[in-house]
Amino acid sequence: MEEHAVTVRKDTDYIQQLKFMSHSSFFPRFISYLIDILVLWGVSQLTIVPLLTVFGVRDVFFGIEALSLENIATTLLYFIYFTLMTYFLKQTLGKMILGISVVSSKGTKLTFSQVFFRETIGRIISNFLLYLPYLAVLFTDAKIGLHDFIGDTYAVNNKYKEYTEVIQQEIREDKAEKLQEKEEYDHVSQRNF
Repeated sequence: MEEHAVTVRKDTDYIQQLKFMSHSSFFPRFISYLIDILVLWGVSQLTIVPLLTVFGVRDVFFGIEALSLENIATTLLYFIYFTLMTYFLKQTLGKMILGISVVSSKGTKLTFSQVFFRETIGRIISNFLLYLPYLAVLFTDAKIGLHDFIGDTYAVNNKYKEYTEVIQQEIREDKAEKLQEKEEYDHVSQRNF
């Protein structure tokens, strides 16, 4: 019986390692973020700046120049883009290009509250702390940053996630067959006694 417990533990460790292997690492996530920032800059230059210029309010600010109407509108665009793209598509344009998706750590569909906490609260805290919490992706086994931890999510490499799911299914089927064989063996041995 102890031998069986060790085998289950090894299978569990193997499945856990498979999950960690499918998590997206720091550099693809960083490149996807840079792509998203370039996309947002382009959208801002094509929509926000011309609209504010036409209405003559581009240079309006509240107290300090950092709180200009342009900066506020661009910041809103930033958070709306990341939140809505992640909620509806599980990825932004940068993540689409690099084959990365955001998934719930529980394996369920992403909820709006998870995405809101990840993309808004988590990013505000990470950006306020000079982007340093994003470096946690380099040092954690699960490759999660502070924003992932806050949203209870993680980013996965789509290709490896598919492989991981196939392997996990094969492990489950193999384990089910072994359990069936064990049950048949137990019944046979009970009849012999």
